[in-house]
Amino acid sequence: MTVNPPAKQSGLSFTAVDVETANPQRASICAIGLAKVRDGQVVDTWSSLVRPHEEFAEFHSRNIDVHQIRPEDVAEAPAWDTIQQELSAFIQEDVIVAHSNFDRSAIERACTIYDLEPPTNVWHDSEILARNLLTLSSYKLPVVSSFLGLSEFIHHRAMDDAVQCARIVTELANRADVNSLDDLFQWSHHEARKAGSGARPLGDFTGLSTSNPLEGEKVVFTGALQILKRAEAQSLVESLGGKAQASVGKTTTLVVSGDFDPRTLRPGANLTGKLQRAQELVASGQPLEILDEQDFLERIQVAREALEAATREQRVPNASQWLPSYVLDQAKLANTQDLDYNAWLRAGLRHPGGRAKPSDPCIRCGTPIPDGLFWLMLERHTCSDRCASALKRAAKRAWIKEGIHGPDAPTRYGKTFRY
Repeated sequence: MTVNPPAKQSGLSFTAVDVETANPQRASICAIGLAKVRDGQVVDTWSSLVRPHEEFAEFHSRNIDVHQIRPEDVAEAPAWDTIQQELSAFIQEDVIVAHSNFDRSAIERACTIYDLEPPTNVWHDSEILARNLLTLSSYKLPVVSSFLGLSEFIHHRAMDDAVQCARIVTELANRADVNSLDDLFQWSHHEARKAGSGARPLGDFTGLSTSNPLEGEKVVFTGALQILKRAEAQSLVESLGGKAQASVGKTTTLVVSGDFDPRTLRPGANLTGKLQRAQELVASGQPLEILDEQDFLERIQVAREALEAATREQRVPNASQWLPSYVLDQAKLANTQDLDYNAWLRAGLRHPGGRAKPSDPCIRCGTPIPDGLFWLMLERHTCSDRCASALKRAAKRAWIKEGIHGPDAPTRYGKTFRY
């Protein structure tokens, strides 16, 4: 499904960026794409292949499989020291948006290799935005794009990815009825705090239907669903009177494919094992239906918005590795300020809603926060030393993964400990 372009949004202006790399080293940029947005519309684009620095020039087969760029394609391409000048000329003073922190980290590392100053512009992350405002099975660019009904694009082509990142931001701003990035991200943090109420235990989908629309049905899921993770989808089936099955068999009555396309059932098409088995059973006379995700929601008469809300209410406080998106966003912001280690750590971990009040839910386990806690735990909305430590450990892992490096910790026994 393709949606019409959003209405003109005065003030919503930025530049979206995407890079591809030759190998797992982030400095090995081999392509870059930029999309300039003015008043909510993409008005200009720029892209280029990039010849990676000789120390990072090896192309790994896995990367080639992803973006289809090969060493011979970049043999005559400009190196990063030339590209960086064109990048700066295109972006100028714009706020930069990328889908995940990977692109920012890659650009900063490429600049370091050539002893260049990386862009000092303000950065925003559209993946964080999507996590705050949507409840999906994944927040990768194609999943978010498909959920929002945006036009199709070629994933991992830098130009297309940058344009699609821009479209995601403008569509979310259009839905929120805001006209600036600052307002949009503030609104997204507000929605994320409101959503993480812990109102539902894991797997609880009660209240979505007054009947049992799946009574007697044996349901199998295949492919990537948009809203639900596989375990959540199976719990939903059970709560609506059906039985979830792991594989397609002679008792299966419904197969739900998250990436189902009627064209995939044409003779000679490549099918998943489950879809192929389902098609064989249908041909043998078994009364079995194959649905896509939207048809499934219509069958059970559950609105997408209601399913999103119920999923988010149970997902946030129960995921043991869950980390609030603001922890990444705030650490990035803290990096733009002149802070020592302790102040930087505090700025990254503090809850944006201020200190917790007694009975507020702990962001790690959902337990009501007791009265009389140490101020630091109240500031982080954690109920105990255990949850406060778990939050900090998860944040450190995420910061390292995303390439977010704050000030060095004070020296101890002659060694400097980061974080």
